[in-house]
This record gives sequence, structure tokens and C-alpha cells, in this order.
Amino acid sequence: MLIKSNLPSKVQFLGGRPGYDKELLLFWLLVKKITNWDFRTISSMAGMSHPTLIRANPLFISKGIYQKLFVYLVKLAYRQGLIKGKYVALDSSFVKTYSGKEEFGSEGFNGHKKGYGFKVHLLIDAETKMPIAIIVGNGIAHDSTLAVPLLKKARPWLKGCGYVLADKGYDDTDLVNWIVRSLQAKASIPIREKSKLAKGKINRYGNLSNWRLKAQGRSFKKSIYHKRSNIETVFSTLKRVYHLGKEEMRGIVSFSKNVYLALISYMLKRLKIVGVTII
Repeated sequence: MLIKSNLPSKVQFLGGRPGYDKELLLFWLLVKKITNWDFRTISSMAGMSHPTLIRANPLFISKGIYQKLFVYLVKLAYRQGLIKGKYVALDSSFVKTYSGKEEFGSEGFNGHKKGYGFKVHLLIDAETKMPIAIIVGNGIAHDSTLAVPLLKKARPWLKGCGYVLADKGYDDTDLVNWIVRSLQAKASIPIREKSKLAKGKINRYGNLSNWRLKAQGRSFKKSIYHKRSNIETVFSTLKRVYHLGKEEMRGIVSFSKNVYLALISYMLKRLKIVGVTII
């Protein structure tokens, strides 16, 4: 119903016919994402022309189908208790461009990752590993600059948020203050050392008053921070099981399609495990 209400049957793919069932097209695109087979193989199994299947992909993202389906699954997971929101973790994952060169949306060489690419910024429920919000961006964007926009997208599901977990790449006083002020939560984010040379020294975080100022609004309990590792597990699953980053596609729009397809596949499986029926 979600697809049909946003993409009526009269909408025609360029070079295709309007009679193809859009939900069936989405099903086969999900099959392709799970198997990582080529379009010709999938289209022969589906009994449809492969150009139509290829053109369905950009249509779904341009009409917001993937984005709306992702939000729908988040709402469903929230109602089923799969998103509790007490502990949420955020992080990003860098994926190099297929060409290995600068592409649309990946302008700028990432010196740390030694390549051109894109970043998936993801927020999950750290207890259930269920995604809550995503942002797809340029590969050189610093993680901390997109933390607040990501948390803002997830605010409807964070009413009972207690802790926001992230690695020291998110060590930013403004971010910690926002988490405390806007979410009434604590930031489980380590404080960065002043420099590598300061490691092992008593004052490696700066003077005591500066450390106390940075420590406000944070939690340093290891039992809480260890939950952050679940977001790394999610990224690993998206890349290993759902082949994210292995597609032979170029540009940030094509990459975004694959991000949404991978996340939707991942979420559908987790919902099925707990016996949730997708309508």
C-alpha cells in the first residue's frame, strides 16, 4: 500500500510499460541486493526486461519510496518494542567509490581512508541493533558535524533516551551540550587526549579544570560504552551479508539506493525473526 499510494500504476518507466506491479519490482530489487547477482540474472528470474528493473531503482528513490519505507519500518519496529531508545549509538562507515576516482557526491580525497568515497552516518538502538535514522553524505565530512542532524531526525523515537554512545571522533562539547539539553540524556563519548605525545602523562587531557568542564554531561561507565560496538556489527552485516559497497555503481545517488536497499533488507529480516508481519 505504501508503494502504490506514492507511485500510482499510471507512472511509467522510460522505455517500459506501466503494467508492472511496483511492489513486485521492489521485491526483485531486494532479491538482487541480497544475492548481489546482476540485473540480467534477476530480470530473467522475474520474467521482466532488465532495463525496466534498472530504471525502477532511481524512480523509487526519486519518489521517496525507499526513504518512506525505511521510516515505516522504523515506526513498526518502535511499536513492536524493537526500538527502546534508552541506549542509542551513532557512527559512520566509509565506502570507497567503485571507480576509485572522484565522483558526483564524493568530491575530495579522504586522507585517512586513502581514497574517494561516501559515508553512511547511522543511528541505531544499541540494545536491539535496529536502525533508527541515516544520512548519506560526502566521504570527507567529519562525523561530529552530522551527529546533531542525525539525532534530530530520530527525535520522535528518542523520548526515553538515556545515553547516546559514540567513539572519540564525536568528542565535541557542543554536541554533548545538545544531547544533555535537547534529549535530557548523557553522552557516552570518550574525551580525546591532547595529542599522541601526551599519552601516558597525568595531564594528557589538559588541566584538571578543563577536564571537569569537558566531562559534564558524560558517562564514563565501561558497561554502557561497550554497547557501542553493536553499531560496528550492523555496518559489518550491511557490507558482508547485503554487499554494501560492492555494487558497480557510480555517484552518491546510486550509492544511496544501495544503502536504503541494504538497510531495508536488514530491517525486514530482523522484524521477521520476532514474528512481525509487514503490511
